[in-house]
Amino acid sequence: MEARNKKQREDIDDMEAPNVSSSLSPLYENVAIPWWKTALNFACGVKSAQERQMEEQAEEQPEPERPWEHIVEERKYFWLYNGGAIALAAGGIFMWGFYS
Repeated sequence: MEARNKKQREDIDDMEAPNVSSSLSPLYENVAIPWWKTALNFACGVKSAQERQMEEQAEEQPEPERPWEHIVEERKYFWLYNGGAIALAAGGIFMWGFYS
């Protein structure tokens, strides 16, 4: 009897356990989520597996170069534009104070 139980245990140990996550994921990929649950998930910051996967893929991609980081302003235009901004501010303050 013990030999039979031992053989059954060995057979059970040799069997591979099914991968639950991979076997269930195709079932739930295209399930429509109710609007109220989607709104609640959005309000609480809960993300679906598909959104998390998209974020992980986005993190892997290199960030594009921003062209505005390489803008260089010449010294004389720096003073010209700042002087113009100060003149406009002074004019606006004068108009506001004079006509209020």
